[in-house]
Amino acid sequence: MTFLRVVFDCCRAAKPATILASLVVTTMPAFADDAVPIPDFFGATAMNMPFDAPAVPVNASGKVDYAKEQEQLAIYAWQEFIAANWPSSFTSSAPTRGEPDPSKTAVDFAQPSNDGQLVWQTFAHRAEIYPEIDATTQTYPTYPKTFDTVPEYVYSSAGAVPACGAYDSSTKTWATDASNPLSGVSLFNNLDETSQIDLATLFVDGDPADPTVGDAGSQPLSMGLSKQPRRFIYEAKANRAVFDFVNENQFYDQTERLKAQIATYIAVRDNDQGGLSVCPTPDETSGQQIICFPPATSDTVGAMFVKATWRQLTLDEYNSGRYLTAPIVRYRNPDPNSTTDTFCHETIAAEPTATTLPYGLTGLHIIHKTTNYPTFVFATFEQADNLSAPSGSYNNLFYYNRHEQAPIDPNRQNVTSRAHPIPDDVNDITSQVHLQLRQLLAANGLSDSVWLYYNLVGVQGTPVYPEDTIDTDYFLANITTETNEVLRSFSGTLDASNGTIDPNVPNLSQGASHFVMGGCKGCHGNAQVGPAPADGTAQPDPDTLIASDFSFITQNAPFKGVPDAINQPLIASE
Repeated sequence: MTFLRVVFDCCRAAKPATILASLVVTTMPAFADDAVPIPDFFGATAMNMPFDAPAVPVNASGKVDYAKEQEQLAIYAWQEFIAANWPSSFTSSAPTRGEPDPSKTAVDFAQPSNDGQLVWQTFAHRAEIYPEIDATTQTYPTYPKTFDTVPEYVYSSAGAVPACGAYDSSTKTWATDASNPLSGVSLFNNLDETSQIDLATLFVDGDPADPTVGDAGSQPLSMGLSKQPRRFIYEAKANRAVFDFVNENQFYDQTERLKAQIATYIAVRDNDQGGLSVCPTPDETSGQQIICFPPATSDTVGAMFVKATWRQLTLDEYNSGRYLTAPIVRYRNPDPNSTTDTFCHETIAAEPTATTLPYGLTGLHIIHKTTNYPTFVFATFEQADNLSAPSGSYNNLFYYNRHEQAPIDPNRQNVTSRAHPIPDDVNDITSQVHLQLRQLLAANGLSDSVWLYYNLVGVQGTPVYPEDTIDTDYFLANITTETNEVLRSFSGTLDASNGTIDPNVPNLSQGASHFVMGGCKGCHGNAQVGPAPADGTAQPDPDTLIASDFSFITQNAPFKGVPDAINQPLIASE
């Protein structure tokens, strides 16, 4: 197997004497520098989510063998992807979420239903884990409860969230239907984010054959297309281990969660208790439980988060069979010109109708905390046509930065290539998975599977400094989820209000070791430790100490106010 090794020479920072330059694993046995065996990806255990990731491989010098680690983790990531996309056992009469249906086979995996009930889709949505308190009753309307319930999405400031009705072309507004509230929607794919963490909005061209309304109300007229561009929209979810941890500790309660986040900030920054394979006990943090999600062990799955990226398809794209589709719920501001935020919901079927085209999955992050990788394994997958699609498919990528004050171009930015290529060894593992999948199909008289058109982009494991790494996934990013200049080459800390980064600030801790990490892991590192003190020494106001073990779902909770609208303005200040 061929390995591509690239030394990144960017974002170099002078390392303070108190910061360790790299993590040296000394407790693991050395591995021979040979190829990692390729498993049977579609064997009898394929439906089972893998537990702990393989041990961190080290070479004869006691240093991390990054090439071998990347190969091991690429295999692990594909095992996660297959288990996560296995048909779920959920039924309305037996609403068990996040578990595979043991009656299904690898052939069923290869030919998935588009009912929106694959294993990861039945995870708990962020608004289910951390609902906003009901302003009238002063209670959390969905708690206490168990993980195994039908979906329920509560946005208290948005009221009952009526359904969107007919479009009025003269006023460019939508009617609303209060008789069909969001509380009656039980779809698993709740797409309530319409920007890339408020930094950029990503589109593909408008489809002239789209049967839906063409004027989205707030899009720039300069786009000049016969139908409005199609915006990528997102959802974030977590598994049973995360839900149970939040539920058992009552961290859905904002007061309880804030106390734990402040304790977490102190534990990580002052007591070297961040990114540990065994979570500190409450006694070690002055009696206060900290935010430390349970890691996977040799016999438990541990905490997992997923983030999915979707966009509306053309009829040709749907008919190609190259995209996973599912029924989704999205949101719209029925009067984009109003100074008051009002919202309605729309449900879009998984198949074309007379008035709508379905949404297809274009990207999937899988984030898994394990004992061997307590700073999480970060893996990301993409649909194969994001950058290279048949002519006339109307899927040219472009984005707008949402912050006018950011030192980056605010105009339309076309995306024609990746900022960082997919590593060769990652592509090698993907080829092995696709080969085994084709063999499975052929053995069962089948010729195609939607999963042949999804690829692993990369995977991150051991945290490192940019100048010390030969890890070709240092700047790991999904082209449909982290697209703009800041996100696609992320390192250091983020100023979300201005859409900028400081690439030289340590952003991740593992015990007493601190790193300037890049890509997905570096970005989420900002959610591990919380915001840096303003002057580098003094702690900021306690309300800003929101360390949360790599989870932006937790850091940004509760999801009060309103969901993001599909016709949200391009510029954040609008």
